[in-house]
Amino acid sequence: MLWKSDWVMSGKPEFLMFNNRVMKKFYFCIFLCLFIIGHNSAKAVNWKQWLGPSHNGSLDEVVLSVPKEGKDYSLRWEKEVGVGWSSPLVDSSFVYLHHRVGDNEVVQCYEISSGSERWRYSFLSGYRDDFGMDNGPRSTPAISEGVMIIHSPQGLVHALSIDEGKLLWKVDLKKQFSSPKGFFGRCSSPLIYNNSVIFDVGGEDSGLVSFSIDTGKVIWKTKKYGNDYASSVLFTSGSTNLCLSFVREGFLAVDVVTGHPRYYAPFRSPIDASVNAASPLVIGNQVFLSSCYDVGAGLWEWNRTDKARQFSFTNLWKRKEVLDCHYSTPVSYNGFLYGFHGRQERRPVLRCIKLKDATVQWEEYCGGAGNLVRLKNRILVLTERGELLVFTAQSKEFGLLHRQQILGFKSRSHFAVTNQVLVARDQKRLVCLDLHNFE
Repeated sequence: MLWKSDWVMSGKPEFLMFNNRVMKKFYFCIFLCLFIIGHNSAKAVNWKQWLGPSHNGSLDEVVLSVPKEGKDYSLRWEKEVGVGWSSPLVDSSFVYLHHRVGDNEVVQCYEISSGSERWRYSFLSGYRDDFGMDNGPRSTPAISEGVMIIHSPQGLVHALSIDEGKLLWKVDLKKQFSSPKGFFGRCSSPLIYNNSVIFDVGGEDSGLVSFSIDTGKVIWKTKKYGNDYASSVLFTSGSTNLCLSFVREGFLAVDVVTGHPRYYAPFRSPIDASVNAASPLVIGNQVFLSSCYDVGAGLWEWNRTDKARQFSFTNLWKRKEVLDCHYSTPVSYNGFLYGFHGRQERRPVLRCIKLKDATVQWEEYCGGAGNLVRLKNRILVLTERGELLVFTAQSKEFGLLHRQQILGFKSRSHFAVTNQVLVARDQKRLVCLDLHNFE
């Protein structure tokens, strides 16, 4: 430390030289701290729930590099896995997967660097698909505060510790609520909010049900709306926090803490043999819903109603044959939506539509349906044929940047992306691609 007397004795030139050295070190320390903070925040990007951190299939903070022509994203590792449609999850150190091997449902944790198994938890599965489609899990787990919640097609909910894969508690939704099997088993991915986890349970006298994430005890439940295959998402506006669900009968919004209903609008197919599978997509204070089976798409906005100081959703438009999503949830960017239009078995096409008025901007046939993730202004698509496509999010035309075969057919599961890797699965393999190394 430099005292005033030292400054007088040393003389002004020497003091300025000393001061400059101090300032240089000071600025270097600031730069180093900012670099470390930025580096650590980049590492913190994860994919630990259905449709990613914000339940919208998008990561605005991740910049995706695209391989030059003739190059591909390199394969970091791959593993043999069982059947199912559950999406993998990824944090900074590990990859998690819920799948079925033989008669057992299995949850595994892998090292993200090498693919080495860290732990596994398994239990006997009593589910059999009535249509012979697949006996594996449909629901994607969710992770929060060291706890993983999984939902089996037979209606079993398990809470596991992510450190060791030990069972913390379990609930039988079929036994406790008479949760119906539906066409393809139970499929609601868990929505975790603070100390609770919410499912679209269904049953004789219940719809959505909230459980304590610590004990599995019921916090609240709604009346019956008919459960379906679209998972619930969170909607936040100011101090309002809602659970949004595309239930069997339509669009439902409830208070996420109390379960009190805040909005409901009928929006369902006239066909009994139908499902709602794409989740509600939140875009600011607007919500987009879409389904096939003669339902179509709709856009709602959260704002003040005519009644003083009351907020609710208002429908802005409903359209058919614009972006009718069979099972894949679209992504949004700068006022446009990108998603698959049409039934999975009837040559669906990738479309871009304008959010404001639902006008189609362009469409592209990609060889079948697929799932989407947006990273800033670039969108990744994993098709059912196991092909990875990267294109620019633009409304003028389909601007393909890269394509790469990474899996086999029947790649219908959603995939997980961080700033480091992409993890995806089909019915035989789980692959981890390095997004910064090309081969």
